[in-house]
Amino acid sequence: MNSFSWESFLEQLGGEKRIHYSLENLLGALKEAGHPEKTVKSLVIAGTNGKGSTTLFISEALKTHGARVATYLSPHLQHLRERFQEGLRPWSAERLSGHVERLAPLAQKWKLSYFEFLTLIFFWDSAQTHPDFNILEVGMGGRLDATNVTEPKGVVLTNISWDHAEYLGNTLEKILVEKMGVLRSGVPVVSGLQEPTLREILQKECERVSSPLYFTDSVPRKVLRKNWEGQEVLIDGHNFFLKNPSGGALENAVTAYLFLRKVFPEIPVSTLQLAFRSMVNPGRLEIVQENPRIILSGDHNVAGMKTLTDTLLELGAKNLYVLCGFGPDKEASQMIQALLPFSKELLLTRVPRARGEYDEKYQTLAKYEEDPAKALKELLKKLTPQDALLITGSLYLVGDLRGLFRTIESV
Repeated sequence: MNSFSWESFLEQLGGEKRIHYSLENLLGALKEAGHPEKTVKSLVIAGTNGKGSTTLFISEALKTHGARVATYLSPHLQHLRERFQEGLRPWSAERLSGHVERLAPLAQKWKLSYFEFLTLIFFWDSAQTHPDFNILEVGMGGRLDATNVTEPKGVVLTNISWDHAEYLGNTLEKILVEKMGVLRSGVPVVSGLQEPTLREILQKECERVSSPLYFTDSVPRKVLRKNWEGQEVLIDGHNFFLKNPSGGALENAVTAYLFLRKVFPEIPVSTLQLAFRSMVNPGRLEIVQENPRIILSGDHNVAGMKTLTDTLLELGAKNLYVLCGFGPDKEASQMIQALLPFSKELLLTRVPRARGEYDEKYQTLAKYEEDPAKALKELLKKLTPQDALLITGSLYLVGDLRGLFRTIESV
């Protein structure tokens, strides 16, 4: 192709706003590509909240143990190549663009969506580079998600909350059934499910497919101390330090710990301790500046917001300047109400990359500035060195603004 623009080509596929919740087209493309998804052992991390952090904890541990790992994440914050990681470093732009150009005819022939095509690219690259493991964060749901085309060595199901109900179902039970589509016969499952009815559904399905099931609440954990820089905790009686002080980070660490102990028992706990101390997940309670402190936390649903506000309460946070933006399909009003007790001033904005259209009610929920960059500039003018600014509500919003403080490689 002459003067091929890989960015333009991806937009022609519909970008992130086009969802094709089916495997038929991707399976056709994978078959024509020689089934690259079958060439590398895989690990699959599904659920609603905490998938990204759990994926990174597992990746970091395997890397520290000496394995070569390829990690597939979604969504990205600042640049598409963040989704594709080799040894927990994003691909180069040249590597990504080369694959897009090479595989574009397959995407066109099989009418792949944006996410389907990215998944094809990831598997294609792994078939060439031969990592020891592909570590896959499920994009949406499970049963018909583009990542659900492998025979994994182990599966994580973090939790279940309301998300993408228009595709996954209008009850938590239906959402769980969709996410359980990643299970495979005899493959161990580690889950953070808490609700008794949901646990029973998962237990019955694991019994049906003869998969060992381990719940994370079987692992004792205790917070020894925490501050904005992180938390020192006991997991299963072992001392760990996590750079993220939230309760969600601890739960994700416990999930990864249990998964690694069950699926990779040969990895010493000392290796897990070293790996977990190193793990950083950008945009998740990430401090990108001090004096004044600026915090990025892409909590985008009610469950995630509850974890954030619980952490703010534990850290004694108050009188924060808050910039928040939510997708049109989110419970924005409920999350704004949760943030108000911690807010000296709260400014609402929109999320340009979000799927769907905003209704007129959205901008009436709080003081509003449509342009995120202008909203940030307005609040920055008011900050003194003793103040703090929290940017939250959407990973897309956090990603769009993070570039003012960090490059994609920096942590």
